[in-house]
Amino acid sequence: MEELFSGQSYRVWADLQNDGPAVVCFDPWYNRQDPDRPAFGLRYFSTNNINVVAVKSHGNHWYQHAEMDEVVDRINQRLGSRQRVGYGSSMGGYGALNFSERLSLDRVLLFAPQFSADIRTVPWERRWQSEQDTLACRYDAVAQIAPVGGYIFFDPHNRNDQRHADLIRQRHPLTPIKMPFSGHHALDWFSQNRTISALIRSLVFDGTREREAIRARRQDRAKVATYWLNLSAHLRAKGRMGPALQAARQGAACEKGDLIFARHTYAMCLYATGETEAASAIWQAALANPEETNRQRWLLRQSIADHGWEELRSAFLEPAASA
Repeated sequence: MEELFSGQSYRVWADLQNDGPAVVCFDPWYNRQDPDRPAFGLRYFSTNNINVVAVKSHGNHWYQHAEMDEVVDRINQRLGSRQRVGYGSSMGGYGALNFSERLSLDRVLLFAPQFSADIRTVPWERRWQSEQDTLACRYDAVAQIAPVGGYIFFDPHNRNDQRHADLIRQRHPLTPIKMPFSGHHALDWFSQNRTISALIRSLVFDGTREREAIRARRQDRAKVATYWLNLSAHLRAKGRMGPALQAARQGAACEKGDLIFARHTYAMCLYATGETEAASAIWQAALANPEETNRQRWLLRQSIADHGWEELRSAFLEPAASA
C-alpha cells in the first residue's frame, strides 16, 4: 500500500499488485466524516487482488477543491499506460465520470451518479442542497468532456436518479443497468446479496458482460430489506396502502439490509392503516434497545414531520411527566 497524495481536502492511496488494469475509486457522500475511515473501494479491491487507486475526500465538496489538479497528476504519473476503470457511487460516481477524461479512463462503473454538482444546472436536485448552495464548481464538466463508455446502475423508480441518468447518457454511451427498488444506494444492493464480487470483477476485466450484470441485479433481492422498503415507499406514494404494508412486513422479516429502518417502516405502515397497537409495540421495543434508540428516535421525528402525527411525539419522544 502506498500513499500517492495527502492534502487538506483529499488523500489518495494505491495498491498496485501487478501490471494489469487498475480501478480508480472515488468516495461517495458521507453523512458523517470519519478521518479514520478507509477510502471507498480500497479494501475491497485490494483484498480481491485487483489493482486499485482510491481517492478519499475529507468532505462532501464534490471533488471541486483545487487540490484535484494535483490529485489527477499524481494518479496519472503512477498508473502510466495501464488500463483504467473509474468506479464510484453517488458523489463518487459523479467524481469518476467528471474526471474520466483527465484520468484517461477506458470505461466507468457508476452507481446512481449525479450529472452535475452545480445546483444551477440541476435545480430540481435538493438532496445535497446544503453543500451545493455554497459550492464553487471549478471542475463541473460532465456535459463537456469526451464521451466515455461503461455502465450506469440506477433505480428507475427514483425520480432524481433517473433524471441524472438520462442527462448523463445524452453525452456518454453508458449501458444502463436498471435496479428497480434498489433506492439511491444501488451499490449496497450487491454487497447485501453477495453478488458484488463476481459482478465487479467481470466488468473490470471484461467490458462486455452486461447480461451477467442484468441477471445479477435480481439475485436474492427478496432476501434484502432494501428491496421491500423501496417497494413499500413506491406503493405508498401511489396510495396503495394494503400492498405497501405487505411489502413493509416482508422487509421487516429479512435478515439483510437496513433492519432498523425496516422495522420502523413496518410500524409506520401499521400505524397508517389503523393498527396502532401493533405499531406501538414495535416502536416501544426498538426504543428500549440501546443499539436502536437514537436511530429510531430520529426516524420517528421524520415520520411526525412528514405525516403530522404529533400524538407520537408525546407517546414516544417526550419524557413522561413526574407524579
